[in-house]
Amino acid sequence: MGAMDVALVLLPAVLMGIWSLVWLLLLPRGPGPWRITHEIISCKELSDEDAVRWLLRYYRTLDYPSRGSLLGLLEKHMMSRAFVDVVVGFADYGGVTDQRDARRGAGRPILGVEPFDAGYGGGFQAPRDSPEAMACELVEDGGVFRRHAPPAAARPRRLAFVDGTMRVEARLTRTDRHGTVTGLAGSWGAGAVLADGSQPLRFDRIVIDRAAIFTAGERVELPPQPGGWEWEADSITGTELEAAGDRLRRRMRDIEAEIAEGLAAQEWLTVIDGPLHNIRRTRALPVIGYVKTHHRPMLAAAAWQQVPDLQLGERSGLFAMRDDLYGCYLRVGRPGPWAGPWAGVVRLEVPAGVGLQIAQQSADAAASWLPAYSSAHHRDPRAPVNMAPVAGLERHLHRLQGDRRLALRAVRAAVLELNEADRL
Repeated sequence: MGAMDVALVLLPAVLMGIWSLVWLLLLPRGPGPWRITHEIISCKELSDEDAVRWLLRYYRTLDYPSRGSLLGLLEKHMMSRAFVDVVVGFADYGGVTDQRDARRGAGRPILGVEPFDAGYGGGFQAPRDSPEAMACELVEDGGVFRRHAPPAAARPRRLAFVDGTMRVEARLTRTDRHGTVTGLAGSWGAGAVLADGSQPLRFDRIVIDRAAIFTAGERVELPPQPGGWEWEADSITGTELEAAGDRLRRRMRDIEAEIAEGLAAQEWLTVIDGPLHNIRRTRALPVIGYVKTHHRPMLAAAAWQQVPDLQLGERSGLFAMRDDLYGCYLRVGRPGPWAGPWAGVVRLEVPAGVGLQIAQQSADAAASWLPAYSSAHHRDPRAPVNMAPVAGLERHLHRLQGDRRLALRAVRAAVLELNEADRL
């Protein structure tokens, strides 16, 4: 290539560089979007809603119309969760206020979209005439349903979030002269996210394991495969494959309980993602159950119908779930005006062994700081009820469980190896 050819190749790049330099020199000087955003947000004369209107008007001039860019800009300014929620509402719905309460008060029917991504199932699964409905006794406010708006409380210095993940990676069969039985190969993981004072959140006590579970009392040892793929042999007495999946889930829950009990015993206030019936030693441990899915009514009909009236940060009165558990409902986030009235509501569980007064104080404190951990819609398909630390823990566990396709390949290789050995 000659000098002329080189010059022809480099000329467009040189011209582009010159044009960029001229454009930067001619660009009008003035406060950037970060400075203007900060000034609007810091203006004490503006309400949150007025500040949002001004921000949206300004962002549109800067080509920041999208929801993701808007939230990203605000989050870089370390905005409060409540303020970001207001911005989400105005950015997505053009400033339309949520009229669900007015429609409910007027007795009009309300359509809603389940806030959970369809792949996660529904957050509200309590049919109107459920045969499993309960009428737990309210133990506060003289047995009358009332909404509690607890005062602001500081987050505990030593706070832990515990959760687990599981997945079925292959369905198995074993055939002999007596017939065929079914099984599965799957993995599970569990761990914790620790919030220790002002230090960054960190993962702790991570456990990953795998098992091959067969039905009808069969037990099969799958040979380990390169890459660290190993399965513990397990068996159940029943013949339903669904029961094998339940055994896999039980293994995950047992590890979660072990981690939660260990942290609580070391005086970490532990929030376990799920009900406390999986914890064996809950009488006086500092532990809170956080239940996102509602499978059945837990209160008498008149009280149950008032739960969706809870506002952000409000909780219901405590009710006695069992001899050893208190429960209450809490709204942790705003799901959006398209969602049903139960969206954003979770159930908290507190050990009854601590006494009613301490249980009330624990519920009030949790209602104050838990909403700050609610997830955002642009980041989590189960927002707002899935806590952000739990969502991060789940992603971390999924990565450690390995690629699902590689897991299936390893199971196939193990089965082939086992069959070849049986033929010898």
